[in-house]
Amino acid sequence: MKKHIFIAAAFSALFLTSCNKEKTTTDSTPASVDSVASKPSDSAAVSGTQDEIVKSTSKDSNGKTLDITFNNTKNTATVVFNNETIELQGQKPASGIWYKNDHYELRGKGEEIELTKDSKTVFKK
Repeated sequence: MKKHIFIAAAFSALFLTSCNKEKTTTDSTPASVDSVASKPSDSAAVSGTQDEIVKSTSKDSNGKTLDITFNNTKNTATVVFNNETIELQGQKPASGIWYKNDHYELRGKGEEIELTKDSKTVFKK
């Protein structure tokens, strides 16, 4: 009987540790290289590193478009909304994304995204 319990415990431990592998997420948008970082005069290019850039576009129910460029290396997001370019600094969310500056805040999780200006929602998908 003890042998069966030991074997069941060993298989359970093996199963649980195999499920703990780090999950990798894939984005359908391919990462591109920051064109500024590819210039020889940039210190990032001199050190041999390139910024990880991810671009995203969202459209709300009113037809407004939100273009976002995430620089995962620098933890920043550049938002283009209503012909205005907004630079945001990454924050530490519990889950999802959270970027902000003095006036704007960008939050999202999954397919949902919200841009607020001075605590008023200006874009929501």
